[in-house]
Amino acid sequence: MKAYIISIIGATLLSAMAGILAPEKWRGYVQVITGLVIISCIIAPVATVVNSDIFSGFENVEENISEGADLQAELVKKELKSRVDEDISARMKKEYGLNVKSDCSIRVNGEGEIEGVENVRVYGDKLTDRARNRLCEVYGLKPYEVNDG
Repeated sequence: MKAYIISIIGATLLSAMAGILAPEKWRGYVQVITGLVIISCIIAPVATVVNSDIFSGFENVEENISEGADLQAELVKKELKSRVDEDISARMKKEYGLNVKSDCSIRVNGEGEIEGVENVRVYGDKLTDRARNRLCEVYGLKPYEVNDG
C-alpha cells in the first residue's frame, strides 16, 4: 500500500513539474498526458485484482441463476394452471349450470415462455357443444383440444 501511495504522489509531482516547465502553448497537451499517467497509476491495482483469484468459486452462479429462473417459470406455470382450472369450473357452473372439474395443460415455447392453454380435459357433467365452443373462445383452443374425461 505504501508503494502505491508513493507512486501516485510521484506521478502527481512529475505532472506538476512538467506543467511548470512546458511552454505556454503546450501546457494543455502536457496536462492531458500527465493526467492520463496519474489515472493509470491510480487504477493499476485494479489489474492485479482482475488477474487474481478473488472471483474463484463463482463459476456456478450463472447455473444457479438459470435454475432459479426455471423454478420460477415452473411455479408460474403451476399457478396459471390452477387458476385456469378454477375459472373453467366456475364459468361452466355460472354460464351453463354444469358441475365440472378440469385439468388443463399450459403451452410453453422453446425459450420457456408461457404461450397459453394447450388443451383442456373436463371431468363431471358432459359438455354441451355451446359450452365446448365457449371454452374454445375464451382460451383460444380448437374444439378437439377440449375433451370430456
